[in-house]
Amino acid sequence: MKKTLKKRWLIFGTATLIGAISVWIYDMLEVPEVPRLASSQKDVRCLNYPVSASIDVSNPLSIAVWNIYKQQLDGWEDELLALSKTSSLILLQEAQSSQDLQHYISARQWHSNQAFAFSVNDEVAGVMTLSELAPQKVCAYTKVEPYLRLPKSALYSEFPLSNGQTLSVINIHSINFTFGIEEYREQLNALVDAVNKLDGPVIVAGDFNTWSEKRLKTVKTELNRIGLQEAVFDTDARLKVFSLPLDHIYYRDLVLNDANSRRTLASDHAMMTASFSFNVN
Repeated sequence: MKKTLKKRWLIFGTATLIGAISVWIYDMLEVPEVPRLASSQKDVRCLNYPVSASIDVSNPLSIAVWNIYKQQLDGWEDELLALSKTSSLILLQEAQSSQDLQHYISARQWHSNQAFAFSVNDEVAGVMTLSELAPQKVCAYTKVEPYLRLPKSALYSEFPLSNGQTLSVINIHSINFTFGIEEYREQLNALVDAVNKLDGPVIVAGDFNTWSEKRLKTVKTELNRIGLQEAVFDTDARLKVFSLPLDHIYYRDLVLNDANSRRTLASDHAMMTASFSFNVN
């Protein structure tokens, strides 16, 4: 009981301090009033792309999921390069659209989309999805942190499959500092409502900030309720807070071949990888 109260007061105290600091820096940032993509087109929440190719369902699909810590630590380019050699989809959280990252994307000829959570010094922060093939549709979602007053973001992408179905991929960075889980649940429920309407294979992955038992149970219960199951890692090196993992991969209507996570000095979060096969009838 004492440990639980101590954790709660620690979280509350940290959130209050960060909230006070965020008020001081808020005027330095650009924060969109509505969800939008980090696109040259202003105030666009969703984009549709012409379909030029589809994902071959006869081959396994390999993905990587990584909170890249705003590329603040050395070695992120090498780690991202290693991931790109084995992954067709890379879901990044805390991506910062620096010139170095943009150069990397251009040099590797990745298709990229990013949610515009906020920007500072003309660099956009938000989740980013990299893909070998362009999606047919992409949409941005945001939810404002109650203490930081800065949005956390999610990105929805649709990819055409060779069997005529659609692969739906949601890249999410859940809100962090809350006292209670009301705002956290609101963000999750919006995701659940969106996924529940989807047909075909679904992947939901990212940094869920599940640092409390209530958060972890809420995510598991709600995503299991709509048919998603969590990837179990063969090697599990995920970042844990209060002994609970923050990052997860959930999926539906796919066969999990393997999943692993690996620590890196290039971020405070481990990188997650997974390979899936499609249910081909």
